[in-house]
Amino acid sequence: MRKIIIDTDTGSDDAVAIVMALRDPNVEVVALTTVAGNVDLEKATKNALISIDYAESYSPPVYAGSKKPMIRELETASQVHGEDGMGDLGTLREPKDRAEEKHAVNAIIDILKNSDKGEIELITIGPLTNIALALIKDSVSMNRLKGITIMGGAHPYNNPHSVSSEFNIMADPDAAYIVFNSGIPITLVTLEACQGDAVLNADDIEHMRKLGEIGSFCIDCNMTAIKAAEDSGKEPFIELPDPIAYAVWARPDIVTVSFKSFTRIERKSPLVYGATLFEYEKDFMIEAHVDKSKTFNSKVVTSIDSEKFKSFLFELVKK
Repeated sequence: MRKIIIDTDTGSDDAVAIVMALRDPNVEVVALTTVAGNVDLEKATKNALISIDYAESYSPPVYAGSKKPMIRELETASQVHGEDGMGDLGTLREPKDRAEEKHAVNAIIDILKNSDKGEIELITIGPLTNIALALIKDSVSMNRLKGITIMGGAHPYNNPHSVSSEFNIMADPDAAYIVFNSGIPITLVTLEACQGDAVLNADDIEHMRKLGEIGSFCIDCNMTAIKAAEDSGKEPFIELPDPIAYAVWARPDIVTVSFKSFTRIERKSPLVYGATLFEYEKDFMIEAHVDKSKTFNSKVVTSIDSEKFKSFLFELVKK
């Protein structure tokens, strides 16, 4: 059985990814660690605990981590996830359990210290603050990871916060810089892979509700995004970047387009900080431009088989 730590800034699509992981019979979630991002740390931690309850599976320990980015001020994403991060429903059950006392950074390091090298994998579906701080504190233990799957990054892209950057990387680009220079194998699942046919349309949303309480929870906690689509005159839809990142890790066969890259993170420009700059093999391996200091640091996923993803999602949330 594969073992993972999920690091999350638990908003609505994070919640769906957590439910999927906890209901996947081939996976053990060793711990959930939380970080400020979509919402503040307190809400992210509470939402992780709520997601565990609604998954109706087992309860891994939850460790709260960083309250803010390493250097910058915290920007949240309430316009996407709601003020509470879970669609502002006001009807979700209070969590049964509480977070552990240990800080997430220390928890990650301790788990890896007490595991075999390559036994644990990491999935990050929020800003990379906790991971960067753990690398600074104990890079030897962190390099016991088999790999990191990151939901983040994009080709030139506009979001409500910044030009040409995706939220998870933009929220703490200094942390992302440290992680991408860690030497740990990285799979980066970009926004491109999470759009188009991979979006849940009105029929998919109705189907999820028919699957039972768990499927309905996964839809309801995304109501802020659904209402935003309806208010703009569109059919209801939901983008699920974090569940897609989980699916890429769990079922690599859903990947249809990917490439190896030397990925850099822009940290200075106020216009494009957090942008992911992808250099392909052809960009730095041709004879005229050989730069021996460069090497691949990531596999970048830009497209998936949407039908395989949706089938996987539906099967896991079916009660």
